[in-house]
Amino acid sequence: MPRWLAHFLLVVGWLLTPVCAWGASYFGLWAGAKIGVRLSGPGAMIGVSLGIAFCGGFAVLALWVRMMRRVPHWLAHRMAPRRSQEVPRATD
Repeated sequence: MPRWLAHFLLVVGWLLTPVCAWGASYFGLWAGAKIGVRLSGPGAMIGVSLGIAFCGGFAVLALWVRMMRRVPHWLAHRMAPRRSQEVPRATD
């Protein structure tokens, strides 16, 4: 993998962090609303919805950041070596 592509993927991954957290919190809010409909009070409905949205967004954000911290190590093993690090080949 070319070095520029590895760096590009790393930057794109970090830029996707807020998108992933937003998507997870939106899904959590939807799931919380489905559960909250079964409750009797509007305050409980909103509380359940917001609580599940917060927990979902925070959990996905924590997992995404943990994964993104490991990406440089993962990419380092797949990047092409720099020209200064190339081993000269023996010619026959």
